[in-house]
Amino acid sequence: MTVSPPGPGARRRPIAGRSPAGRAAGEGEVAERILILSAAGLGDFVLGTPALRAIRQRFPGACIWILTIPEVKLLAERCPYVNEVRTMNLRQSRSAVAWMLGPGRRELTRLIRELRGMRFDIAVNLYEVATWAGGLRMAAFLRAVGSARTVGRGSEGRGVGFDLTSMAEGHETDAQLGVARLIGAPPTSEYPELWVRAEDRAVCHLLLLRHGISAADPVVCLHAGSARPEARWPAERFAEVGRRLAEAGGRVVLFGAHGDRALCASIANAIPGAISLGGETSLPVLAALLQRSALLVTNDSGPMHMAAALGVPLVVPFGPEPPRRFGPRGRATCLVFAAPGCRGEQPWWEGISADTVAEAAVRLFVEALARPRPPDGSS
Repeated sequence: MTVSPPGPGARRRPIAGRSPAGRAAGEGEVAERILILSAAGLGDFVLGTPALRAIRQRFPGACIWILTIPEVKLLAERCPYVNEVRTMNLRQSRSAVAWMLGPGRRELTRLIRELRGMRFDIAVNLYEVATWAGGLRMAAFLRAVGSARTVGRGSEGRGVGFDLTSMAEGHETDAQLGVARLIGAPPTSEYPELWVRAEDRAVCHLLLLRHGISAADPVVCLHAGSARPEARWPAERFAEVGRRLAEAGGRVVLFGAHGDRALCASIANAIPGAISLGGETSLPVLAALLQRSALLVTNDSGPMHMAAALGVPLVVPFGPEPPRRFGPRGRATCLVFAAPGCRGEQPWWEGISADTVAEAAVRLFVEALARPRPPDGSS
């Protein structure tokens, strides 16, 4: 989908039937330029794709910009529901001092100047405002951008400065869809999605061939990393699950971030025939690898949500938080082993044994092998 954005100096058409602040938009409301803020993590972006889809279908002719974090840019650029992608390094902006006076100040000033020049009709903040300081920074940012109307999440009162606020809670996808409903964009589906290009599949195919895995080999992936160390299930348990999957005929592939290369290699060395791709896959190539896979065993992480969006069966030892808000949402089977109530100093993962996860993983793997796979490896 290609929509040419109006020039920054173009005259903005007023929003037809504009509702007073605090009331949801009507069916006849028109917006030519929409800014969507999704400057959180990888998983948050994936879980927000149903909201992006709903907004695009509600405003098919609008020029939609999305502001996200640099790590997500390549995935966001593949999204057919947005026209332009801009990034802001939120991790360097959590401190008010760093946000105002830090090394990214010049970049932030340029970004605000560009966004203000677009004269957006609506600015939509999909993500939760986690702190009061964050709410004030968000209000200052939106005021600087100068959108005609702002929409966001109430976040227990921390979402200050929005013209319209959503009080929808529950699963993260549902909370983001609640924001979309405020501008008259009801969901067409609650399932997230991702987009994999042919060139991504080609790079993935060559990468696997270089490691001795052909197109006919049944691939199962293990992801033992996580951006949150406390969410990691023990590496030795991943190794045990991998050995059982290898015995069942799977070609086990470990992947992870650049900083997880040693972890991936150590687990791969404990599994017959396994390979490690730690630090070797961009997010688009990782999406192609997941799409190519029969199964993913993973911690609570961004790749977990990517796999669910791609329709890949999942087995997840999930903790320490319960999965009701950030659990995977997908059309394929997702077996989530949530942490039981921990007593004293007992780690959350003590109650989730390698045997339990391995039995579930082997069963899903065998079921996946019985299903025909499309020639391009897509789900």
